[in-house]
Amino acid sequence: MNKFLLLFAFLASVSSYADDKLIIVSSFAEKAVEPNMVTLNIEVWSKANSAKQAQSLNAAEFQKVKKNFEAFKVKKEDIQTDTYSLNPEYVYDQKTQQNKMVGFRALQIMKVTLHKTEDLGAFLDAVVSSASKNESGTNVNSINWDTDKRQQIELSALADAVKNGRAKADELAKAAGVRIKGVSMLSHGVNSSTPPMPVRGMMKAMAFDAGGGANTEVMAGQVKVRVDVTAQYEIQ
Repeated sequence: MNKFLLLFAFLASVSSYADDKLIIVSSFAEKAVEPNMVTLNIEVWSKANSAKQAQSLNAAEFQKVKKNFEAFKVKKEDIQTDTYSLNPEYVYDQKTQQNKMVGFRALQIMKVTLHKTEDLGAFLDAVVSSASKNESGTNVNSINWDTDKRQQIELSALADAVKNGRAKADELAKAAGVRIKGVSMLSHGVNSSTPPMPVRGMMKAMAFDAGGGANTEVMAGQVKVRVDVTAQYEIQ
């Protein structure tokens, strides 16, 4: 009896699904705005014969960078240390065919956000120019443009994507001679086309220290947000 009830329920479910008459459409909308914030990946490094010396050099280099943070009025909540490491460094000795320890390397990687994007070029020049010695320095590994209005932009793009989908469904229904009864299912996904941009910080620092004198210019472009929507409409 139980097996019969289960089989009946399964057949009823399949029959109900088979009876559904649907129009399925995919649509999207994209918004582009000028960025009003930028996040940098900044690396403070040092190397020395002893671990303590490498650590001290790193702390001194960080203080130089910190002064630049203060000069550009970067808020404390916009500075976050992602990585701190202190490790021995090795080189391969061809004679002994073994790794030989040659010193220690200290590394601190920070994520720093600037809300005045027009200051970015000067900020890069100030931060990276501290890398003037072989035993310590500062690299800028990447920058990532963004906007603090991302949520509003996503919602606006979502509304447009749904409207575009409904317009497609209406055209399909009209061409097929049917009428849309209601929405059966909606789903969406968000994509951003602003990947991090790599920056060769040490090379910029060397050019600056060599007397190049040119100021760094960085182009912001636009932050693009795309929303994709899939919709199922019941028809009759």
